[in-house]
Amino acid sequence: RREQVTMRHGRAKSSRRTLQFYRLNAPHIVKSPYKILLDGTFLAASIRNKVPLHDRFSKTLQHAEFTFYVTRSTLVELGNLAEEAEKVNKSGVRGKRNHATNLGEDVEAILRMARQFGLDECEIIESDDIPHDASTEGNGESSKKKKNKAFKDFSDASIDIFRLSTVGGKNNFSYFVATQDDALSDALRSMPYVPLFRLGRAVLLLESPSAASRRFTSGVEQDKLASAGG
Repeated sequence: RREQVTMRHGRAKSSRRTLQFYRLNAPHIVKSPYKILLDGTFLAASIRNKVPLHDRFSKTLQHAEFTFYVTRSTLVELGNLAEEAEKVNKSGVRGKRNHATNLGEDVEAILRMARQFGLDECEIIESDDIPHDASTEGNGESSKKKKNKAFKDFSDASIDIFRLSTVGGKNNFSYFVATQDDALSDALRSMPYVPLFRLGRAVLLLESPSAASRRFTSGVEQDKLASAGG
């Protein structure tokens, strides 16, 4: 029990440090109400592990106000996966590997409940409200090739989330992203100032600022010093 308390205190301290980093270096992100963008993998995992999301996010964000967001494409994806799981249940034949394969039993029910949470508890971002081509740090040909390569294995929902949370090259729309998708997480870690949440079983974790965020901050500070010295 003492170890559990120590771990909780450690996570709380780490979250405070992370929020302070963004407060100092990207104040446009850390403002109330916080904007939490949930993807389908995170919603499904939270249902499977019976995680009380409102309570967990409130504690991690030090009881600041926040709003959950979900893209229309995420709701469509969850609906399609639920229908696919239903067909598998009826046929007794396993379908191709996808986000649903790691959800254990009752996959269809979990996916439908995850979608319902999105409908009931989240602000829905319609496809027309998503930038078609988010402006990132680089506008050259190599940047475009890198972006297209990153999108190759992404679902429509993951592409929408990436675009929303990388507008202006530094998350100008101020989203925290909650996902269990490793490919999406890796892509977002390569961009500055995109805070990431994930679940470790039933534990909500706020990741430390990425190397890209720290590099970007260092570059801004160096530019300020150069300007002051010039």
